[in-house]
Formats: sequence, C-alpha cells, structure tokens
Amino acid sequence: MTAFASSDLPSSVNSLEKLVVWSQMVLNHLYPNMTAIEAPNTAIRVATSGLFYIVDSDPATWRHVGRNSIKLDSNFQRGAAKIWTFANDLGSTAIPTEFKS
Repeated sequence: MTAFASSDLPSSVNSLEKLVVWSQMVLNHLYPNMTAIEAPNTAIRVATSGLFYIVDSDPATWRHVGRNSIKLDSNFQRGAAKIWTFANDLGSTAIPTEFKS
C-alpha cells in the first residue's frame, strides 16, 4: 500500500480537483513503468498523467490529463462496502517529501 495520511497533503490541495491532480502526479511519479493487462496483449501503464497545452480552445490553455488503472477485488460487486475499499495496492513506496509541501 502506498501509505497516505491527510497530513501528507499540501495545504494548497483544498478542492477535489486539486486532490485528483495531486494524487495522479504522485502515482505517476512512484510507479512510472508499472503496467497492467486491460485487453488481450495490451499492457497499459497503471498511472499516467501529463500537462498539455490545448490550442484549439479559446483561449488556448494548459490542462492536466491523467489516467489510472487500479485493480479491484471482485467482491466489490456484492455491494457490501464502498467501491474504493476494494482497491488493490500498486506498491508500498512512500510518498516523496517534495509532494508533501
């Protein structure tokens, strides 16, 4: 498990949107080469995110785009608990200090 405590969050992470960007960037940093099979013969990175400059918008703007693939225990289908409680660990690497301030 990638251990996490609310005290790990920088004070500037004060919205759900900022939490999503922060958590995706942390997972991408910790597990940049980890892959999972999502389709036959297709290995996909389990955590990927990046910054993109979108010129087709008016005005042009930067966007954070991220994607995660986290295995769930099959018991989630029984509805006995919230779905996030069935998420499997990607690893046990500690969150680096630079992400905590």
